[in-house]
Amino acid sequence: MTDQSLPIIQQETFGPVLTLQVFDDEAEAVALANDSDYGLAASVWSSDVDQPLRVAKQLQAGTVWINNWAVVHDEFEEGGYKQSGVGRLNGFAAVEDFVEYKHVSFGSGH
Repeated sequence: MTDQSLPIIQQETFGPVLTLQVFDDEAEAVALANDSDYGLAASVWSSDVDQPLRVAKQLQAGTVWINNWAVVHDEFEEGGYKQSGVGRLNGFAAVEDFVEYKHVSFGSGH
């Protein structure tokens, strides 16, 4: 019996934890993966050349690994979607965390 509402599936669980969900087709797999308030990272495994990129585009996750897992490159942004990860680490987007913008409007005084 499957229960998509289980906390281990719906919450952002860290640690050496693995959940397995059975699906009948690609569309159902994407729907199951996106059915959460979180979207830090995902991993797509396939021997098909086109399928992983097609699926990655549809996943609501900040990082998607293809035939790999937990590889981090400092030169690329890292962060999640939805309730996962506020802001970004690494890459150019991380600079935004250190920038404070100010708008100053100057008139002639007349």
